[in-house]
Amino acid sequence: MTILASIAWWLSTAALAGLAQTAPIPLPLAVTGATPEADGQTVMITGAHFGPSPFVTLDLVPLPLRAIGDTQIAAAVPVAAMPPGEYLLTVSRGGGPLDTSSFPLILGGGKPKRGASLPATATPLHSGGNWSPAGTDRAVQVGDRIITVAEIDREWQRIDPAGYIDVNRQTYEMRRQVADSMVSDELLAQEAAARRLSSDALLAEEIPKRIIRAPDSAVASLYEGLGGRARGATLEQMRPSLRAWLERITEPELAKMNYLEELMKLSTRTERLLAAPRVTVERSGQDAALGPATAPIELVAFGDFHHLEYARFARAFGRIRETFGDRLRLVFKNLPALGASSVAAAEAAQCALRQGQFWTYHDALLVPPGVLGGAQYKRVATDLGLDQMVFDECIDRGDTREVVRQALDEAHRYGLRAGPRFLINGRLAPDRPAFLPPFDFFKRLIEEELGVLARAAR
Repeated sequence: MTILASIAWWLSTAALAGLAQTAPIPLPLAVTGATPEADGQTVMITGAHFGPSPFVTLDLVPLPLRAIGDTQIAAAVPVAAMPPGEYLLTVSRGGGPLDTSSFPLILGGGKPKRGASLPATATPLHSGGNWSPAGTDRAVQVGDRIITVAEIDREWQRIDPAGYIDVNRQTYEMRRQVADSMVSDELLAQEAAARRLSSDALLAEEIPKRIIRAPDSAVASLYEGLGGRARGATLEQMRPSLRAWLERITEPELAKMNYLEELMKLSTRTERLLAAPRVTVERSGQDAALGPATAPIELVAFGDFHHLEYARFARAFGRIRETFGDRLRLVFKNLPALGASSVAAAEAAQCALRQGQFWTYHDALLVPPGVLGGAQYKRVATDLGLDQMVFDECIDRGDTREVVRQALDEAHRYGLRAGPRFLINGRLAPDRPAFLPPFDFFKRLIEEELGVLARAAR
């Protein structure tokens, strides 16, 4: 064999050996069906290339698996007890682009679950008239005396202020949801008619243009928001399902919201006039505050130092204050609802407030978040350079116990039983969407309130 022939043989042999050692390209995982079984407790998932250890979620809740095959999975799902609607089922076997697939599981005809509404055949509460009478309307007549709805409401507020505001908030939230839905339908119908399309065809054309991929911070925030629903699954296990949820549910919904906002801005006759119920927040020397008292926006945080969700919100306070500057006043009020340890933390923070060191102490208790004990509260004070003797006496004598009790009573008067909750100029902030990081949540709320103030000024 010549030298050239030897080199050629060696190269071809090495190439073949390299090919033999190259891992085969994995076949894409695919879910092609999901069918509830007759027992009402099982869903049979069909597809291909599930692998030996698939991870399955339904609306981001991990499912126990009863049987696993490469083309079929039996998952434990209590379908008999679940409301009608469309659920997102996701199967993953890893973190690669070919390792995840999702499928819509339809129960009871679909749709109602996410946008719950009364069926078309439902009987209205009253056959006629206005179910919510005006305050001047007569309600009761006793002899010659007429009692109006306004008088009843004033008495209701006096004897049960929390119940009164709760009912008003629930009524407002439902009205707002229905109003937003009606406005959306009308705006879409008008735009679709102008372009000679159906509303569905209009959305199919416009939504994909506006979809923006959610950042990794949204994945982490969505995972944190699951809490116990994750059933102990780690972020890495849940990541494919979380990303699938964002892509299939959240991103299109946000794109639709943005499109509807564009249509609303173009419509000169559309303006939200529904007023949210508000409470007059009491001001106290026991409150900790940052920012000018004349700021147009007052964000009141009702917090519990032992609540992990409050710690996540609190980490956004600095950035939100930098963003809005003197337009924002941040106020903290205690709402310790997790037992004696929460109350003890609140009392210690109030002792720090007496030395003008509330916010540094507040931040120290939350990093890292968790339950501390009495000795640790004193050690934090030492680390921050507080007057140790004064602080220890404040803790040991229970000097701030009554202050914390009064704070709980105040929160209850506003209809707040557990934190974290937030009031924006007296209006209760809605629950934070799980995919939305706390900073973005606060930013939206404050910008919305600034818009309300601007419209009122006009």
